[in-house]
Amino acid sequence: MPLFLPKPVEKGGRYAFAAMGGYGLTVLDVSNPSNMKTVSHLDLPASVAGTEGDNIDVSQYEKTGMIYYSGYPLTEDCYEPYKDIYQIDARDPKKPRVVGVLPRPTPPKAAGIDDYCQRRGSFGPKRTGYYTNPGRHTSGVLSYGFYNAGVQFFDVSKPASPEISAYFVPKAYGPSTADYAYGNQTHGVYVEWDRNIAWTLTNHGIYALSSPKVLGKPDLNAPAKPFRTSEF
Repeated sequence: MPLFLPKPVEKGGRYAFAAMGGYGLTVLDVSNPSNMKTVSHLDLPASVAGTEGDNIDVSQYEKTGMIYYSGYPLTEDCYEPYKDIYQIDARDPKKPRVVGVLPRPTPPKAAGIDDYCQRRGSFGPKRTGYYTNPGRHTSGVLSYGFYNAGVQFFDVSKPASPEISAYFVPKAYGPSTADYAYGNQTHGVYVEWDRNIAWTLTNHGIYALSSPKVLGKPDLNAPAKPFRTSEF
């Protein structure tokens, strides 16, 4: 993955965060792109298998100083350690530190299983979306594609006590499902922050989701004008 920047250099941004796989987190000073410098490094707990470090969500950094670091599973049926989403306090870029992890999703009682590991396929976080999303990211909300646990929305408005605020898990696998389709069921989520609609990308289709409580009332009208990343 490329560097994750809370603010573009062109708009006064200075720091960038790098997910280094099994080598943890590196913080860089990119204020001079032709002479970038390492500011600090943080080792993360070993995860043994899968992708140990792939994504860093920096959408909350300007407000809380927190970044969210995660890898993702590569095997199915939980034949590897669960991939935690680490909450890292980077208010002092020279001394980043892990202050917690986001809650592990659990199935509702009506699901008939105690853990998503029992559902077949991969279980764990992928990424929080894309940096081309229209509108401004809602403060305090993170949305992760979670493979067989669907989409999980986290409330991180209170960094000391993050919680799952909403979720959507697509239909279960059926007898006609091919073996190769069990793995990456829900792979991504793309949020139109300006219209409060979350598009969930699965291996059998695309869902448009709304949650007035978490995202706000959805706007189902066509956008007033084409979206251009350069306008934000």
